[in-house]
Amino acid sequence: MLAIDGRLRYYRIMTKKEEARQERKLKFIESLKRRQTRDIIEPLAKKIDSFMEGKLAPEDLFKAIHYVAAQSEKVTKKFRNRPDVVLAEIAMDENKFTTEVGDINVKARLGDIMTLFVDAIVNPADPRGVMTEGIAAAIKAAGGDEIEHEAVAKAPIAAGCAIATTAGTLQNLRVIHVAVSAEPGGASSPGTVKLAASAALKLVEELDLESIAIPGLGTGAGGVSPDDSAAAIFEAIRAHRPKSLSDVTLIARDEAMVAAFVRVLEQFDMEVPS
Repeated sequence: MLAIDGRLRYYRIMTKKEEARQERKLKFIESLKRRQTRDIIEPLAKKIDSFMEGKLAPEDLFKAIHYVAAQSEKVTKKFRNRPDVVLAEIAMDENKFTTEVGDINVKARLGDIMTLFVDAIVNPADPRGVMTEGIAAAIKAAGGDEIEHEAVAKAPIAAGCAIATTAGTLQNLRVIHVAVSAEPGGASSPGTVKLAASAALKLVEELDLESIAIPGLGTGAGGVSPDDSAAAIFEAIRAHRPKSLSDVTLIARDEAMVAAFVRVLEQFDMEVPS
């Protein structure tokens, strides 16, 4: 009887967890749809303003309207699909390489870390927790000041260490902040990058999360090359022994960083016996 009760409790917990995940997925899909719609509408709004000011010919405005109409049909058609289909189509467009490292599915992806449906995203953090530059500033702008407030409250973040905060209004569950230097804007190293990535993966397990997105680490003011950063992050993934974690996305908007991620994954695939 006790065993049956235990299984029922486990089933209820997993059911609630999956229901919450599906609800979060629907909200995420809606946010993507609104973002793409805004990207289409904003240029048209500017052209309308130009037309009203007498700076744009009617023919040019009509061309813009026809273009928006065509694009709107594409967006409507795309988001009419089931959420999993929408996410799969986006992944097909943006994923540059996919492989399995032990029990972890690892992808290299070109894109914006905040457009991923993952449980946690990694922020290359200022040791003080402030979020004023780069990826950190973009995350705060999209998710709200409460992310920074919590990060600052938990700071300082030692080099090679990680802390977790709320994701604010983002659809992710958590933002994981990792420091790759001992001081703001300080130099980093591949060793510190590996420690930081390892700390982020360990924190994922402590939070019982399943997926995480990691950008290039230490490649800005830290002075670490894209190839060294990618190799260090990959070594952290390869050494990790997952419990809840099943999916890692290595992502950047910089093509050179993505290419470095792809090279290290391709090299791993070549080394693994078929």
